[in-house]
Amino acid sequence: MKHIARWIMLYTVLVFISCKQSPSKDIKARIQQQEPFWKNRTTMQNNITQEKIFPIPSDTTITEHRTNRIYLRSKNCQYEVFVNDVSLFKLMGPITKGGGGATGAHDMNQLLLTSGEHEVRVLMYPRHGLQVFPAKEGYMGLEFYYFLNRDLRTKRYNEKMNGNNGIELSQSDEQWISEYDYADQVALDGKYEPKEPAPLEGLPVYEWRSTFTAEVPFDIVGWRASVNLKEEFEDKEEDLENELFNAYKKVHTIIKERDVAGYLELVKEREELITTCLLYKEDEKPKREKEFVNLLTNEDYEVEPLFFETFKLEYQAYGKLVMFLHKADSEGVIRLKNKKDPKDVIFLDFRFQRKEKGDGFTVI
Repeated sequence: MKHIARWIMLYTVLVFISCKQSPSKDIKARIQQQEPFWKNRTTMQNNITQEKIFPIPSDTTITEHRTNRIYLRSKNCQYEVFVNDVSLFKLMGPITKGGGGATGAHDMNQLLLTSGEHEVRVLMYPRHGLQVFPAKEGYMGLEFYYFLNRDLRTKRYNEKMNGNNGIELSQSDEQWISEYDYADQVALDGKYEPKEPAPLEGLPVYEWRSTFTAEVPFDIVGWRASVNLKEEFEDKEEDLENELFNAYKKVHTIIKERDVAGYLELVKEREELITTCLLYKEDEKPKREKEFVNLLTNEDYEVEPLFFETFKLEYQAYGKLVMFLHKADSEGVIRLKNKKDPKDVIFLDFRFQRKEKGDGFTVI
């Protein structure tokens, strides 16, 4: 009987081990391929000297409903854009392999939080598949502007950020410069003028940063008064990673169980911040909420399992926000996959804060 019992115990252990999930071979291969990227990115982050923390609030109080945006253009590169050290937008992966880029406008009120001086930071990487920038490759354009009451006809460019011409990051030594007709909202004829070329050639990553002034009709604390987790967990990041992983598992369970009430409570503070900053009307808020509910209850999608070994710890907001990024593609680790089309994957981003020492993590 003892031999039988031991055999049953051994069989149970073997079955458990064989059933234990692990990342697919494809994911492991992609992670291995991305190791140089993470090494270069980490080196760049570690070499950053942050003298000031943004935003630096001003005494300005406005009542007009301003929507602040950055219009981004890119070619022959991967990139990340941060406002006040919080991710605004990124373009990474195979889509850039052939030189393709992205063009589009991005709201940033939700990252400004208050009127004053703000910081923008860009990290540029060679297009997917390359380790360093070749000669003449890598281009990014950034235009800073605002408009009133959601009316693009009221657009006004930030003249201190080169107006409608914006900032151009490229190896070229010239940039097309034109005047802008605000009455008709069109650019007039212009000409090429000299500019300082960005020293991209031969680099695995290039950082550009600047400050700009922007005003908003609100003053929101958000994560600005939260605990600096980078300082709290200095020399003990393993503890932070374990606590953060537990927070992610709670989020994962809520989504897996399609717990609508639990999800809405989870993201309540984040949604209040976003809808306030983006000047949502009261009748628009339920529509945004419904989009999340529809996604959560859509039986065509299922949440992918979490694998701790595939996660990379990320600090943002100068240490006051934490999250995990996936080592394979630097996207969020909570993912919904279409059962009928495995290539159809939706990434859900969650940023966590600790409001006060002793508190748990909350989504914001």
